Amino acid sequence: MQETLPWTECGRDWNTCYCRKAGDNGTDLDPLRWYNSTGLNCTGIVVTPDNQKSASEEYYNNYVLSKTSSIADPGGVKWDLTLCNLAAWIVIALSLIKGVKTMGKVAYFFALFPYVLLTALLVRGVTLEGARDGIDFYLKPDLNKLTESGVWLDAASQIFFSLSTSTGSLTAMSSYNRFKNNSLRDSITIPIINCLTSFYAGFAIFSVLGYMARAKNVSVSAVTTEGTGLVFVAYPEALAQMPLPQLWSVLFFVMMICLGMGTQVPSVETLLTALQDEYKFFRGNCRSIIFRLSVCALGFLLGLPQTTQGGTYILDLMDTFVGFPLLLVGLLEFIVIVWVYGFVRLSEDIMMMVGHNSISRKIYYCYFSWTWTIVAPGLILAIIVFDSVDYQPITGPAYPEWAEALGWLTVAFIMMWTPVWFIGSYCYKGGFKLLRRLNQPLPEWGPLLVENRTLPRYRQEAAETQLPEVTDATDTYTSNNSTWSDPTTEFSFNNAAFQDDQVADGLRTKL
Repeated sequence: MQETLPWTECGRDWNTCYCRKAGDNGTDLDPLRWYNSTGLNCTGIVVTPDNQKSASEEYYNNYVLSKTSSIADPGGVKWDLTLCNLAAWIVIALSLIKGVKTMGKVAYFFALFPYVLLTALLVRGVTLEGARDGIDFYLKPDLNKLTESGVWLDAASQIFFSLSTSTGSLTAMSSYNRFKNNSLRDSITIPIINCLTSFYAGFAIFSVLGYMARAKNVSVSAVTTEGTGLVFVAYPEALAQMPLPQLWSVLFFVMMICLGMGTQVPSVETLLTALQDEYKFFRGNCRSIIFRLSVCALGFLLGLPQTTQGGTYILDLMDTFVGFPLLLVGLLEFIVIVWVYGFVRLSEDIMMMVGHNSISRKIYYCYFSWTWTIVAPGLILAIIVFDSVDYQPITGPAYPEWAEALGWLTVAFIMMWTPVWFIGSYCYKGGFKLLRRLNQPLPEWGPLLVENRTLPRYRQEAAETQLPEVTDATDTYTSNNSTWSDPTTEFSFNNAAFQDDQVADGLRTKL
């Protein structure tokens, strides 16, 4: 909230002789203009349009990051970035300390408030001179880019990340729904809303960039960058040229914080839910709170390398390689769920929950039967092959050869757990006998409550395995002020402990 935003002018301690003040179009290349009153010696410095840097770029790289020359030089830990990392994890811990009940309330704010800020930025952006230039640039596609494999991989990764596909978040969060929740409606509306939101956000971004290009008398392509440069360099510079730049800058960065938290909170809850479902030791009021705080503390420690002066290189390296495993996991999920478990079984399970109406059947058997079995896995496989054939290794002085190997080790670490878990189960549960039952679900697979086992195969399995009726709880796990039990030999509920029917049904579904 300074009178003059620090990333709008040169002459600061972090600036160099190549600095260009915000709003300049690069025609005035006199390096002495901003340093007559500083200790920098710019004599003999030749500034050209190719080597000049904007004030916002130098502020971000030299002051915020104190960026080193390469990933091989991590530098020291920046205390201000470390405090930001700590503050973020404190918010996450407070949001998740009581489970999904507190997370649900926080999620409403993180999901809805960015729309308010985005709308405010859009309304202001479209009223600026030159906004139409930016919107035209946004809506006019460059079809030549479709021949680049990186574009397809980035597009697929964006969809996977924005929808939390193949990360487990959808499975973990939906497990708290009622058993009869209309998942068909959700599976259609959520992707549509997600894509429309991204499309809507583009107008807010490029309208302001168009104004910036008009003010500097350059093309819109000259002011657009990719990656963190757009968020932390180009867009803040554009906001700085608007009336009341302090207000719009605060709104923009608050929106970015909300978007980041809205993504991080469900991701952490997914990990916590999976571990607490698998290991009963972490259940219970006190142990659950200690466990959740410990995981958040571990997340803070794992984030410390990215708060170093060379941490941005680690972030970019992870961003380059983390999209590829998501596609592989997505392809494996299609193979296991649709082909091994079977599309027919899966459709019957979903119909059992959403109802056997004619519209649902037509959608599943006319649309999903093709997209799930052929179209979607085929597209993912094509993108993987295309990217592998046209792969371009990361180059440049900032990334030595071992950085490439580190990136692929990250991919291998993510993907290794699927074959490791399979081999472990194969050796532990019977070898070749396991292979013969590989495409058969476990006897206890299906809805927990007998009343929800409406399919004939579930009724038969329930009779053969003699699943117990609902009884008093013997080993409890408290979540959202509700208690459920999952003892080794029986499933039971203490229905009196539930204070919320929706949470109760959701926890039953989880089992």
